[in-house]
This record gives sequence, structure tokens and C-alpha cells, in this order.
Amino acid sequence: MILFIVPKNSGLELCSNYIDKYLSDKTQVITARGEDVPLFVEKLSKLGKNVIGITGEDLFCEYSFNGYSFIIEEKISWKNEGFLFKKPALCLLGPESNNSIFTKKLRICINKKYKNISNDFLNRYFKNQDYELVYTSGSTEELFLQGAVDFVIDIVCSGKSASNAGLKVYEKIFESDIVVIRYNEKRFDLQELYSIISRRLTSSDEVSYTKKLVANPNELKRKLIEEAGEVVTADSKDNLIWECSDLIYFLFVIMAKEGITIEDIEKESSRRDKSRSTK
Repeated sequence: MILFIVPKNSGLELCSNYIDKYLSDKTQVITARGEDVPLFVEKLSKLGKNVIGITGEDLFCEYSFNGYSFIIEEKISWKNEGFLFKKPALCLLGPESNNSIFTKKLRICINKKYKNISNDFLNRYFKNQDYELVYTSGSTEELFLQGAVDFVIDIVCSGKSASNAGLKVYEKIFESDIVVIRYNEKRFDLQELYSIISRRLTSSDEVSYTKKLVANPNELKRKLIEEAGEVVTADSKDNLIWECSDLIYFLFVIMAKEGITIEDIEKESSRRDKSRSTK
């Protein structure tokens, strides 16, 4: 029996559009809050159950700050032309007029679903600024409207409600796609990642994202260039780790496609090291 954990949040309804290929008469669907999906996957997997989850990448990244080990089975692009950034984005929002606002101790309201990501961002963005934090489960914009806080950190979709509250985007912190995840209790190394990718290339699963990449060389090359750019522009250690992981995945896909193994890279690195030592 496979347990599939699906978010019941209204804002994550899109996730339900991608679960059909995972369903069978041996699948049981369980609903949970999107922010709790990683926790359900972890806890039930530790009970020996076969568990898959799907949720927003932002919520998954927030949970992963705790150091848990997961495998991303699939990453699905979340595109919506009606959204301000074409996908949900965690943003720092502040007053449309910022005259003298930075001369006082700031009050910042954070949607507590994004506590870890937000604090990591604030430690960099306001490192020389005194501020106090307020955490809520929602209605962050209302606190701003009532004059209780100066800034808000929350998800921006269309941006209309923020604009109606007199808020503008100061910084985009994190863009979110959709991820399908499994828990991985054993130590996960790069060789294991390469082995998983290699197995997917020869599997019969025609909906595999890895197989789709191999079947579309231009898309694979585009993703390599895109992820390399995101590595270069990463603005924190945690964000850099995340982007490096994405880049390594796409690099391993093209390596597996061309029959290049990690051992081949190690041999070449060893050859270069010996060559340098003789100079």
C-alpha cells in the first residue's frame, strides 16, 4: 500500500492535478495541511510505510531547514500568468512610501509558516537594523493596515491584496514550484543520486521528469544554464546549497545520458591533479 499525502489548503489545489499518475488500487490518499506534508511523509516513513507527498516548494524548504533528509521525486513548474511573478513568491512587503521608516526600530510581521526562511533572509537584509518580530497564522496585511507593523513577509500571488493594503514588494525572497517528495532515512550521497537518475533513464515510467529531460536536449541545456545562473546569484549559504543541489541534478542527468559516470570524473580529476604535481 502506498500512502500519498496531498495538501488540503485551498491555495495548493493545483497539487491535485499532478497526482493521477501516482494513483492505483494500491494507493491511499491522505490530506494534510501543505506545511505538514513533509512531517507526515517523514513520520509515516519511519513507521515502515511507503509514503509520497506533494506540496509547495516553499513549505518543503521551510521544513527542510530542520535538517531532515528527503528525495525530490519530481519538481513541477508552477506557472500562472495572473500572478505577479508568474508563480507564488515569498516577499518582503513594506509601505509604498518609505520616507524615514528605516530610522526607527522596525516591526515586522511574518506568516509563521515561513519562519525559518524569513529569519534567514532578515539576518542578511536588516543586519544593521534594529527590529522586532511578530508571527501570525495569516492576516499579516491587516496588521499593517491597522498600523501595528511596518513590514510584512508573506506569499504574494496576484499582488492585489498587498496593493489594496498600501504595500509594495521590497524584496522577493523565494519563488515556489511544486515538489513530490519521499523521505530518505539512510545517508544520501551523490553516488546514490546518480544511481537513481540512471535507473530512471531505463525505466518504463514515461511521465518521469528525468526521462522527459533526456528526450528534450534543448530543455536540459536550458535548465543547466538557468540553474548555473541561480547558483551565481544565490544570496545566502542556504540558498546556495539549494541551487547547487538543483545544478548537480541536471548535471548528473546529462552525464547519465552520455554514459559518463562519477568514476570517470574522479579519474579525470586524479589525472589533472597528477599533472599539476609534475609542474
